[in-house]
Amino acid sequence: MPRMKIAPHSDGLYAYTTEHWEILKLLRKRAIEIAQIFQNHQIEVLVYGSVARGDVKTTSDIDIVLVPFVPSYRVELILEESQITILGKRIIQATPNDVIKAHYELESNTTITLLLTKFTQTPFEFYKFGGAVTYSQLAEQIRVAGVDKRLVLILPTTTGHEERSLIENQSVAAKELDISITMIQQRIRVLTRRDKIGRTGVFLNQELALDQNIEEYLRNLARTNQFIRRRLRMN
Repeated sequence: MPRMKIAPHSDGLYAYTTEHWEILKLLRKRAIEIAQIFQNHQIEVLVYGSVARGDVKTTSDIDIVLVPFVPSYRVELILEESQITILGKRIIQATPNDVIKAHYELESNTTITLLLTKFTQTPFEFYKFGGAVTYSQLAEQIRVAGVDKRLVLILPTTTGHEERSLIENQSVAAKELDISITMIQQRIRVLTRRDKIGRTGVFLNQELALDQNIEEYLRNLARTNQFIRRRLRMN
């Protein structure tokens, strides 16, 4: 899939086709099905990215993050009881100071994110930056503003969406997304650098066997990695 390039001066109104609305409907239906499973177990979720904003494509992923801290065995048990197959799981940490999280890869380009450590910044700002909806908002077919990988602010309209350059509308974006200017500026730096030199990798990106326990693996890793050990102590 081609890498999306930053569009620093992107502005305009876009009307969705019938096909676009149908794609969005199908993706949201799948997201609701997964979110409902966790909702039934009193586990709140956020669905974030293009499915929350509405500017989807046929190749769009469904990204879901569990809001509370939940043991991995419970997540896996819930999925197993719901007859949902886990295709893969990995531990991710972007930098030594970032939150550590687990990714469960499911069918239909669906990823569930499980938080393993606390946030060092305001909780969930990263997800709200890209646009994030709760289960109830998803069920009510509410779309929200968010920023895509081109650094374009997507503002939903009744017929599609409006695009504005994030770089030129930082204060507007902070208000629309209800996040800090600090987060806006941080994401601009990260994505601008990535646009210039490409993705440089992450501090931790470890695929696990399906039968491996995530927390146990992380504890063992912390014995030999001082950065992981320090991050776990912050919990």
